[in-house]
Parts: sequence; structure tokens; C-alpha cells
Amino acid sequence: MKRLYLIAALLLAVACSAQAQVKPAFGISFGTTFGSYTGADFGSTYAFSFPYSRYNDSYYYNNYYYHPQYDRYDFYAPLIFDIGFDYNVTDHAALNLESSFIWHYGGRPSRNYVTGETGGISYIDKWDNAQLFAVPLFLNVKIYPFGRSRSSFFISGGYGMQYTSESMDRIREEYDYNYNYNDYGYLVGSASSKKWLNGVKASIGFQYPLSPFTTAEAEFKVTNFFPKRNPDSPLAMNTSTNITFVGLSTKIYFNF
Repeated sequence: MKRLYLIAALLLAVACSAQAQVKPAFGISFGTTFGSYTGADFGSTYAFSFPYSRYNDSYYYNNYYYHPQYDRYDFYAPLIFDIGFDYNVTDHAALNLESSFIWHYGGRPSRNYVTGETGGISYIDKWDNAQLFAVPLFLNVKIYPFGRSRSSFFISGGYGMQYTSESMDRIREEYDYNYNYNDYGYLVGSASSKKWLNGVKASIGFQYPLSPFTTAEAEFKVTNFFPKRNPDSPLAMNTSTNITFVGLSTKIYFNF
């Protein structure tokens, strides 16, 4: 009988020990992402841009070659701030809720030139000054195939929605052929839209401890949202069938 009690006690100890190893834990993360939109009109409009990259706009009109050099400079874009929340269900799985704030103020839209003449002065209309603000929200499942206690490598995927706000200006440049350069440009119109889009995410990454209460994470991710096309709109989110983003995220988790 004593042996049965001893075996039962040992089994209970093992069970408690196993339960302690897979006990759920929480983590709140803050970080940033280095990446770029790719493909279609959205990718060409809001691709990654380095600081101080000069915007060149070259074209022919009425047998003249124009190569304006804009005085303004683009800065690093897109700017991204990430936040997240993890719930570790087992040693092999975790639920992740994450969001980002994305700004891109140096977009380069499709030019779509329209030429004409008014009052004896030739002009060219084109789209310019594209700007984007987006807030994606994803619910993901993280899988640690080798167990989180043995390997920090994970595979993740999920579904999400993104609030997307985009705007751009219609600029008119007037030209004097005696000097072969644009006299000035001014605003003649604008376009903007705000909407929610559905999308998916896939990623791989790894984590490593910094202290008993903090963890660092690096993640390579791909997200894709599916807008509905609107051929009457010049906005990139209306002329693209996919909004794809590829990036490398770095985060710090505070665990409790």
C-alpha cells in the first residue's frame, strides 16, 4: 500500500511539474519594422525610400525634354511602430494579437500626364504628393515546432483587417518654351479615401531572452490585403488587387 501511495505521489509530482512547464504566460511587445510594399500600383507608389533621395521626373512634351529637380527631399519611409500581445497556451503554441501604425509621406504615384494649353501657356497635369496612413490588426497563431522551452524558432500565421487612409494631389505645371523649364506648379485637385481591408499574414522568427522578464524577437513577415478595384479612382489602394508588405520586425517583450 505504501508503494501505491508513493507511486501516486510521484505521478502527482510529475503532473504538477508538467503543468508548471506549460503554464500560460503573457507578454506585451513594442518594436518597429523595416520593410517595403511590393508589387502592383501600391508597391510602386509606397515602396521603401531612403532619406534625402531626390525625386526626378523626366518626360517629353511637344518635342521638349523636361527633367525637373524638385527641391523637396523624401525621408525614410514607411515609418512603422508595432505593438503586440502574446498568450502562451502551451510549450508549442501561442496566440498573438498585434497592430502597427504605418506612415508614408513620400509616395510616388503613377504620373498619368494630361497635357493642354490655356491662355497661350502649355501645361501638364499629374498626380503627386501621395500619402498613406495604415493600421493593420492581426490575430495570429504562433507554432513552436520544437517546443518553446527547447528552441525559440516559430512559425506564425493569421487573419486581420487594416484601416487604410490614402490621399494625393493633382498638380499643374505650366511651361514657357522660351526657357525650356517649368514656370511654376499649383494644386488643381485632390483625391482621398479611407476604408477597412481584409488580409492575411505569414511569418517565421525566433526569440531570445534578455532578462528574466524581457525577451527580444526578430520576425520576417509577409502580409497581404485584398482591396476592391475602382478604375475611376487614381488612388493606389483602388487600382491594386493586392497590397503586399514584406518586412523584418524587431520587438521587445515584457513578460509577466
